[in-house]
Amino acid sequence: MSDQGFLHAASMRARLASLERRLQHSPGDASRVAPECLRELEVAAARLEGLHENLRQRDAELRQLRGIVDSAEQRLGALVTMVDCGYLLTDLTGVIQEANPAASRILNISRKSLAGRPFVLFIASGRVELMGRLTILAEAGTPTDLELRLRPRERQMLNVRTRICAVRDGSGKAVGLQWLLTPDSVATAPLESAEPATTLEWPAV
Repeated sequence: MSDQGFLHAASMRARLASLERRLQHSPGDASRVAPECLRELEVAAARLEGLHENLRQRDAELRQLRGIVDSAEQRLGALVTMVDCGYLLTDLTGVIQEANPAASRILNISRKSLAGRPFVLFIASGRVELMGRLTILAEAGTPTDLELRLRPRERQMLNVRTRICAVRDGSGKAVGLQWLLTPDSVATAPLESAEPATTLEWPAV
């Protein structure tokens, strides 16, 4: 119920309580009070009907907006799935939440297996620096472009152009990071020169 509806209901309860007290103290007034009660009930019924119609219209508008949002999300999801660039959605600590098929191909690991893994595990060099910049990246008002060297699972290293931007909630607070990965070329350095992925200790959050 809306604030207006609560106020109206409270007003009606107070009025009915007043009429009940009058009848208790002056039973003989019942014949005079009854028509007054009927008139007030008619007014209350008309007001409640109006409130119900307003709520019905608001509900229809919300359903329409929900449909628009759902449709937009479906189109966006289809677009993310179709693009050739890798797309990752991570939390603010860099832990992967979602990945598109292209990101799965780039990192040579299934989308299901990517979920829950720190993206920094796939960084061949500069991990510490990137981890230290995550907060700065989340606070940035514009997308940030970086050149990262990735080490996919059981493949040669890749130079990847990466665009990072924050995901924000309705209040503008950063709640995650989006990563757009565009492979540049296969790195020529041997795998042994990269930092071992198993040596990374992800900081507690």
